[in-house]
Amino acid sequence: MSSFPILFTLIKIAYVAINLAGIVRLHVALRGRNISRYVRNGACLLAVVLSLCFPLARLIESHGFWARAVTFAGMFWFVFMFHALMAWGALGVFRLFNRRFGWFKIAPEAREQWRHRCCAGIVCAALLVCLGGAINMQFPVVREVKLPAPAGAGPLRIVALSDLHLGRLAGTRFLSGVADLIEPLKPDIVVFLGDILEYDFDPSEIEADAAVLRRLNPRLGIWGVMGNHEHIGEKGKLNMRYLNEMGIRMLADQWTVLEEVWGRHADGGKILLIGQQDRYAWQNPLEKTLANAPKDAALKLLLVHQPFNLWEAEKAGINLQLSGHTHNGQFFPLNFAAKILFENPYGHSMRGQTHYWVTSGIGTWGQRIRTSNRPEIVQIDLVP
Repeated sequence: MSSFPILFTLIKIAYVAINLAGIVRLHVALRGRNISRYVRNGACLLAVVLSLCFPLARLIESHGFWARAVTFAGMFWFVFMFHALMAWGALGVFRLFNRRFGWFKIAPEAREQWRHRCCAGIVCAALLVCLGGAINMQFPVVREVKLPAPAGAGPLRIVALSDLHLGRLAGTRFLSGVADLIEPLKPDIVVFLGDILEYDFDPSEIEADAAVLRRLNPRLGIWGVMGNHEHIGEKGKLNMRYLNEMGIRMLADQWTVLEEVWGRHADGGKILLIGQQDRYAWQNPLEKTLANAPKDAALKLLLVHQPFNLWEAEKAGINLQLSGHTHNGQFFPLNFAAKILFENPYGHSMRGQTHYWVTSGIGTWGQRIRTSNRPEIVQIDLVP
């Protein structure tokens, strides 16, 4: 938990620096005879107000219309600035090379006009990317995955989903849409892989969320683990209670045995379901969690939010580990950064006889925008 204050301090410093750089750059770009100082100052003032919405949203504790509006504006500005500054950086690189190689020559009297055009182009491009990412979020997909079941195990259908980030911008209506996707799949078990709740989750929605989840009714239950976002603001224990009240049976450095006869020729095979606490909270090593677990399970299924230390599951003889957290970058080109940070940032991988699946998640951190991948739930069929 001690890493949270340091991390958030760095994020705050970066946010202030990025916004200052962007607003100063906007003011410079809008200078000239063709744009009045009222337009220039008005645009910069609007940028200042929008940049303040993001930190202001974190201070608001209510869940009414204005709280949602401020959160929406702040999160949208955050994503817009991210893409606008990428475009600005790309333009800066082009200018450096253009000075060196002289690809594109601009007459001195036309420089002001081109500066305004570039500014307008960057704003429009960032807005279009954000719009495309928002549309992308409206069309989640179901990834159908087939993996071999361990020896002695029968067929099993697992539906895994991660990173819903339920809060002001994604409430019961969003969860209901997710349930609509899951219901036709007829899963045997549904597992939530962390970051289910955001820091601004509204507890008054728990009853409605529980009613949505009851529609799923998988025969082996709905299970879950917490992610790093559930622990923001020292809310770990409170969010654990909320999630259990919603009907998700939470595991934190714990295991449970699901008795299951998988088929006509299966002899009462057992599923050992293990849920590890998030690495940002207090955490047992997997080896310690499994110290008293039965050794005769036909399937060992591990749920852990962040896909770090994959060797632990291999060493423990886990058959399948399911994780989320990475969002597969969420925004281009952060999907390439995720490949550097994680051994497996997305999809299927293996170590020894252990299978791993990392999902990009069904929700988003911040604004409901994805520009690097599709939102998804994962249907995993274990086939004998």
